[in-house]
Amino acid sequence: MTGKSSLADGPPPNVHLWSREGFLGANAIGLQPGYTPDYESVEGLHAPRRLAMEAFVTADMSDPDALPTPILMCRTHEVTISVSRRREPMAFTLRNVEADELHFMQRGGARFDTEFGSIEGGEGDFVCIPRSCAYRMTPLSGELVDVILESAGAYRFDTPAPFGMINFGMDLRRAAISPMPPQMEPSAAGHHVLVLKALDGLTRFVKPVDPLPAIVRVGGETPVWALNIAAVQPVSYGGLGGPPAQFLTTPRAETLLYTLSSRQSKLRPPVHHNADYDEFILFFRGPGSYGELDQPGSLSHVPKGVTHHGPTEDVPEGYLAWLLETRATMRFTPEALAQAKLMETGAYGVHPSER
Repeated sequence: MTGKSSLADGPPPNVHLWSREGFLGANAIGLQPGYTPDYESVEGLHAPRRLAMEAFVTADMSDPDALPTPILMCRTHEVTISVSRRREPMAFTLRNVEADELHFMQRGGARFDTEFGSIEGGEGDFVCIPRSCAYRMTPLSGELVDVILESAGAYRFDTPAPFGMINFGMDLRRAAISPMPPQMEPSAAGHHVLVLKALDGLTRFVKPVDPLPAIVRVGGETPVWALNIAAVQPVSYGGLGGPPAQFLTTPRAETLLYTLSSRQSKLRPPVHHNADYDEFILFFRGPGSYGELDQPGSLSHVPKGVTHHGPTEDVPEGYLAWLLETRATMRFTPEALAQAKLMETGAYGVHPSER
């Protein structure tokens, strides 16, 4: 679906917003005579696309020794987006020494056994494994789809107000140490593989004992946590519209994560281009839809500087989705690019040139 009559908020002129620092910096607003998100064709990599995550085939579906399959990367390697559809428990322990990992359980669930205890993630859960925290993952169903956001900057909670968006006491869960199952008990016999993941490759250590089991936490706060997207409340500005509110950031705001779930809003977002951030939206599930993002696991990418409008978020049936902004200029890997579709940026549907 494209075209001025169905997507614009009214007859020309159209409001156009240019912004720095995402929604947090300087901005300028102008009026333009045409509907600028429309395009007839595009050549090159810096173009809006969408990808069906639940249909993407990953290496770890058939190989328990494989790592998740990257789908988006950047030149500086500060941000990577990968997908895991693991069907068997990890046959090794993994420690990412250069990035925090934020796992989003799009479908199915998994148990994460870590140095600080274990935690389960179900559908719609974010599970945070911070840098240099070793873990093993065990799928809890045969339909796991795990979207992994790797960030060189540490993820930290950053809501606009201390109360309202997240009930940390009720909804934030942390890994807990429990009596060790027999398969995790330290043993002088046998061998345990610990894989350290760095930007320049993997380093494998063979250990005489399992590196994960813990007895008790004696200080500090457990750094491994889980939170469901449904527990993050959108900021509605009294139903008048306004930008979404972030709930996770990194120290220098290289990456920001927002809830983009349905909310009451009398105003549709303006036609916009973001000077500093690539934008990703993952549509988790309905029953409603975010424009033409209506299939669970649909991932959209609008690179920085690309004009977009975006559908209304005032959907009575409701839907759950999140938005990722990153300063990194992201590119689909060849495997993902082969499956991605060009996207129009009015309703976020597949572009007519792809049909």
